[in-house]
Amino acid sequence: MTTEPLFDSGLFRRVCGQFPTGVTAVTAVTAGGRLAALTVNSFTSVSLEPAKVLFCLANSSSSYPALTEAERIAIHILSRDQEDVARRFATSGLTGAERLEGVGWKPGVDGVPLLPGTPAVLVGRPDEIITSGDHAIILVTVDHVRLKPTDTPALSFYQGRFTTPATATGE
Repeated sequence: MTTEPLFDSGLFRRVCGQFPTGVTAVTAVTAGGRLAALTVNSFTSVSLEPAKVLFCLANSSSSYPALTEAERIAIHILSRDQEDVARRFATSGLTGAERLEGVGWKPGVDGVPLLPGTPAVLVGRPDEIITSGDHAIILVTVDHVRLKPTDTPALSFYQGRFTTPATATGE
């Protein structure tokens, strides 16, 4: 038996917005060469052995078909200086290939798009896709990582806006 919530989805979204999250750019490639590129803030590590991460994706996302068929997925942790990439990848109505135009990406393992200048990247194969409500939880088994140490703080999302963590900037 399902119980109806005592609040609307707008209030739920605002409540969840009180929790600051990191901002990632997810790219992917299917066996047929179709590309996906989108901004994701629902990202977390899952396991160290084996190395696994997850992110969540709306079933209604234009990237959903490519990501659920992806052979390779790359999760790029964005820096404060990459808000333009986050905004571009969040633009609706564009294909993955269109979102990638002009960002200077290079093909990684099996052709997965890799973005320049990101402080960290995790690349792997989709492991499991779990559908829950109006989203899919995509687990990725990581087999490649790249870390580029930087003093530039990570890009964050808080109360519906891009921001930078206060502790990272000394505020």
